[in-house]
Amino acid sequence: MTHPWVRERDWRNAQRATRDLVGEPAHLIATIFAMVMEPISTATASIGFTTLVVVGLLRAPVLWPIWRAMARELWVKLLLLWIAWSALSIAWSPDPMTGIDRLWNLKFLAWIPLLWPLHHRWKWLLGGFLCATLVLQGIQMSGVFFGVTKHGALVTAGLRHPTMAGIWNAIALSCWLFLSVVVGWRTLVLALPMAVACAFGFFWAGQRAALVGIIVEIALANVILALVAPGWLKKAITRGLIGIGILCVVYVVAGDRLTAKVSQATREVGQSLTGDAPLVMEARLALWQLSLAAWERAPIIGTGLGGYQRATEGLDVNYGKGDIHEYLTPHSTYIGILTECGIVGLGLFVLWSVAFAIKAIQCVRIDPMRIGALGGTIIWFSAAAFDSFNTRGVFLTVGAIMIALAVMPLVRESSAQR
Repeated sequence: MTHPWVRERDWRNAQRATRDLVGEPAHLIATIFAMVMEPISTATASIGFTTLVVVGLLRAPVLWPIWRAMARELWVKLLLLWIAWSALSIAWSPDPMTGIDRLWNLKFLAWIPLLWPLHHRWKWLLGGFLCATLVLQGIQMSGVFFGVTKHGALVTAGLRHPTMAGIWNAIALSCWLFLSVVVGWRTLVLALPMAVACAFGFFWAGQRAALVGIIVEIALANVILALVAPGWLKKAITRGLIGIGILCVVYVVAGDRLTAKVSQATREVGQSLTGDAPLVMEARLALWQLSLAAWERAPIIGTGLGGYQRATEGLDVNYGKGDIHEYLTPHSTYIGILTECGIVGLGLFVLWSVAFAIKAIQCVRIDPMRIGALGGTIIWFSAAAFDSFNTRGVFLTVGAIMIALAVMPLVRESSAQR
C-alpha cells in the first residue's frame, strides 16, 4: 500500500530523469552523521547540520518533486503560515534584531524536509537517532564513572544542555520500550539494555520537563495505540512490566539518586500547590506572570518576535529573589509565542500541532511502529511547556527529527522498487 501523501512511482521516475550529484546512500549517511553530532556539542552539531544541508542542496533537483508533495500537506502549510506570521511580527517588535535572530533559529526546522525524502529508510533514521542517544549516554557515563568534568562540573547531564540530555534520553527510552514489544525476541535482547541505559541517562540529566513529558507520553501514547491498533492491550501490559523491571534495575544501581529525585519532585509539587513554590518553580511562575502581563498590552498580535525582554522591562511581579528581568525568554514555548506573536501566532501554532497530530495518528494506524516517533513528539510538546524550545536549536532539532519520523510517507519496499 503506497502512502496517499506521495506518488512514490512519480518521484522515482523523476529521480531517474534527473542527475543526482550526491546519491541517496550519501544522503542517508550524512543524516545519521548529523544526528550523532547533534547531542555532543555546539561545534559538532553545527558541523553535522551544515553537512546535511549541503547534501540536501546538492540533491535539490532530485528532491524537488517530493518537497512539492510535502508542501501540499495541511500541517506543513499551517507550519509555514506560523513561521510567516512570526516573521511579520518583527515589524512591530521593540527589538527587531533579536526577532531576526529568533527567526533565523527556526532554520533547524529544515530537518523535516531534509529527512522527508528518506522515508523508505525510516528504520535507518530511527536507528540513527537511537545511536546518537547512545553517544550522549557514553558522555554521561564518563562523568559518572570516571569523574570527567566540564568547566569544573560533572558531565552527567551531557556537554550541551541538561534539558536536551533529558529530552533525548526520555524519547529514546520511549522508543526502546515500544520496540521491545512490537519486534522479535532478537531485537528485544538489544532493546532491554538500551532502555536501561536511557533510563540512567534520563535520571542523570535530572530535568523536570523531560519527566513531565515522559509521564504524559506513557499515558497518551498507549491510549492512542490501543485505539488505532487492535490487540495492543497485551503489548501494553508487557511494556508496562518491562518498564517496571527497568526502574527496578535503575533503583538497585542508583537507588539513592533516584529516591532523591522522586522526593524532590514530590516536595516541589506539594509546595507549589500550597503557594510556597521552590526557587526554580517560583522563578518560572514569575516569568510566566511577567510575560502574560506584557501580552495583555497587545493580546491579538503580540509584542513582536524577539520583543519579550523590551516589553517586560517596566513591569514588576514582586519577585524578590533576584532580577527576574535578566532572563531572555519566559521559559515556556507556548507562553512565549502568545506574548510575542499574540493570539494569532499561538492559534496558528496550535492549529498546525493539531493537524500534525491527526496525520501522525493516521500513520500509527497504518504502521504501529510509528508510535515510537509519535511518543517522542508527545514528550517534546509536553516538555515545551516548561522551556522555550522555539528559541534554541538544541531543543528545536530533536522536535523536528521526531516530527519528521512521525509523519513522513509510509511506503512498502515493493512500492519503492516499482
